[in-house]
Amino acid sequence: MADGELLGELLRPLYASVLDPAQLEVFNQRMAEATCSHITGVIIHDVAAGKGQLSHIHGVDNAYMAGLLADLDLRDDPWMKRVSPQLAIGRVLNTDAFLARSVALNSGFYDAYYRQLDIVQQVASVGLYDGTNSVTLSMCHGDLKRTYGKQELDLLQALTPHWINAYAMLRRIGDLQQQVTTLEQALECSPVAMLMLGGDLRICRSNAAAERLLEYGLLRREGGQLGVAGRAQAGLQGLLQRALRGDSQLLGGDVEKLVLHDAAQRPCLVLTAHRLVKWSPQEQGALLVFAREVRPAPESLESALRQLFGLTEAESRLASAMHRHADVGAAALECGITSGTALGRLKTIYDKTGERGQVGLVRLVSVLATVCR
Repeated sequence: MADGELLGELLRPLYASVLDPAQLEVFNQRMAEATCSHITGVIIHDVAAGKGQLSHIHGVDNAYMAGLLADLDLRDDPWMKRVSPQLAIGRVLNTDAFLARSVALNSGFYDAYYRQLDIVQQVASVGLYDGTNSVTLSMCHGDLKRTYGKQELDLLQALTPHWINAYAMLRRIGDLQQQVTTLEQALECSPVAMLMLGGDLRICRSNAAAERLLEYGLLRREGGQLGVAGRAQAGLQGLLQRALRGDSQLLGGDVEKLVLHDAAQRPCLVLTAHRLVKWSPQEQGALLVFAREVRPAPESLESALRQLFGLTEAESRLASAMHRHADVGAAALECGITSGTALGRLKTIYDKTGERGQVGLVRLVSVLATVCR
């Protein structure tokens, strides 16, 4: 399977887990198969207290692993002693890079915990770190003769921005502790404008954020169907029909977007449509539409982009402009460069962030902008 196809196969259940946390098990299983890992999953770490807890783990009995963690202080873990000072959102941390195996595997802590789980190497992607708690997506193997290679490490690096996206969405919908048992609950909990459409493209449900856009006229309800003003209506219908057929998926796991403009031709709304699986016998929706307002980015956003992904000042300025405009030409104009220069610079930004296209980049920067507010 090509790298882009593999990434897409992983991203589908990862983003689906935002509304259905059970999809994390599908994601973890695919991640384990793709990286030849015997344990994959999400681990929450209280750094100050030295305690860890499990969220979604594949490949080991959760109760057994949780029992081992309960009796240990992670501040005594020779790996964690070296990793903890390096924790930051977006970093990928490899135990082999911090401590020689000959030292780590001969410690008392290793015998009490890692040896019981047959873990020789662990690599973790940090989705959240607030100075006290970290949430990581981790993969582990137990082969003394093996080291994760470039292919596995590059895959986790490529997944990292999407993991940040998905976890930020999960937190905003209600944190990992909140049980969102139906799509209706997810709609109501989300601050993002979301509308569920039936197979006839009539609006079945919408949340408060979407109702506000309908009230302001940015979106329209015409004969029960979702609509927009002016010539963009044809574009919206095309987007919805392609999503309904399952044809709106782009390379790298991104989906097609529609950018709406205001009277001054400034981007004001970005729409994406996602075909729904049948969540339950009660769920009748065929499409889920996300509508994101394009707003000025906070001043700290460019700094966060430089810190998290190593972007240069020019690259962070362009990424921030893409967040505001969702259009290469408009973003290039704001940055005082040609569209050709912008496209070349975007390729470097994609390499550094792990994104595969404009939709993914705008989505990533949008999540970071929310965190930076």
